[in-house]
Amino acid sequence: QAYHSPQSSHPSAPHPSKMARFAPAVERNRGPIWDVLSKALPAEEEGTTLRLLEVSSGTGQHAAHFAAARRDLLVQPSDRALDDAESVAAHAAAAGPEVAARVRPLALLDVLRGMEAELEVCGPFDMAVNINMLHISLPECGEALFAVCAKALRPGGFLFTYGPYRVDGFLCESNQKFEAGFLKGQDERFAIRELRDLEALAAKHGFSLEATVEMPANNLSLIWRLASLSPAL
Repeated sequence: QAYHSPQSSHPSAPHPSKMARFAPAVERNRGPIWDVLSKALPAEEEGTTLRLLEVSSGTGQHAAHFAAARRDLLVQPSDRALDDAESVAAHAAAAGPEVAARVRPLALLDVLRGMEAELEVCGPFDMAVNINMLHISLPECGEALFAVCAKALRPGGFLFTYGPYRVDGFLCESNQKFEAGFLKGQDERFAIRELRDLEALAAKHGFSLEATVEMPANNLSLIWRLASLSPAL
């Protein structure tokens, strides 16, 4: 298995719909994540829609939260399997009909396979979001994420990633224990990635690291900007 959606690994919690699955970590981090992500978005303009692609959506909690927070957002959840399609739809429905209309059904996207034709026609997207995937995936998923997002995004769009990272080789003690205990227990190839290595992979696909924001629980929010098209000479 190339990567897990850790948001999908918990049983359902009480909710208006029994189909909605809950990840406690999402309940804790969705507010801080939105605080950072929202500042990277352009100002709302009447009649303008922003298209957001979420890669490795899991339960759908983030998708519904984002759509509820900005009325001009059209959110496209995606994952490597469609097991959580009903959960994604249930979270969107619970947020109300206006929000549900702006959360599209869960689409199939395995970054190692590349963009599916059905998803490609929904773009181009203005931004992509990938939360807590890179450390719980095979090493090659890092470059594959940038490759997929380079194809999915419009020129000048951005990719937002969130999770634990090594920075210049440094990893805090709690994340060392998380890696050695939990991640390696899942798969020996899973590991917390080095930020500088990711920068090199990102550059191969036209991305540069625009912002690094420290987050609770020793995580980082990263904004990767896709180069704009060069003006015609």
